[in-house]
Amino acid sequence: MLTVLYFILTGLFAFLTWQAFQANQKKRLSYTLLLLLVLAGLLYDVFVIALGRFVGEGNLLKALNSGRFIVHALLTPAMMIFGFGVLRKAGVQWAQSRTTHIILCVFVTLLIALGAYSDIIQLDLQSRIVADTLRYVNEGGIKGPPIPAVLSIIFLIVVGISLWRKAGWQWLAWGAVVMFIAAGMGMGDMFYIGNLGEVALGFANLLTARKFLS
Repeated sequence: MLTVLYFILTGLFAFLTWQAFQANQKKRLSYTLLLLLVLAGLLYDVFVIALGRFVGEGNLLKALNSGRFIVHALLTPAMMIFGFGVLRKAGVQWAQSRTTHIILCVFVTLLIALGAYSDIIQLDLQSRIVADTLRYVNEGGIKGPPIPAVLSIIFLIVVGISLWRKAGWQWLAWGAVVMFIAAGMGMGDMFYIGNLGEVALGFANLLTARKFLS
């Protein structure tokens, strides 16, 4: 049954990725490109999980799952830059400073380095079966909550609240809050709840990009 859910999630992320591609084609900005790359990465993530039981345990599935961790390590913190770009386009005062922009970029780079250390350099893939899904999980790296992902979501909540106050736009705030709750609930064998949260945040990000970046 979970495999069916992941094929549905694949369809949803394919739709979001296509819409982000069109948004980027309409107005080419580094911020919309980042959104496109993140959504494409999430599409890859859920598609590999959906395929797991059909590919079977072995080197091929392990290689495909390695890509999942690379995507999350390198792209997840980039959503902070997307959110900051939305704030700048929306005219939020605290996001206009060049110094703030530099500090954020340095912070995002550090988070990417931390994620790369934990999920690429220290990657130790072990197979995991939950219901009818087969995937590989990382038993190496830093234990505990994924710090780069958690901080990225918190930052998007701050961005969403700022947009709500400045422009009356509440969708990003709600999407990020849903993602934060889903990430907490999606630990262990309930990992699919985290992916559902990613869909909610993906739609919120896309709507926000259309509102402020088009």
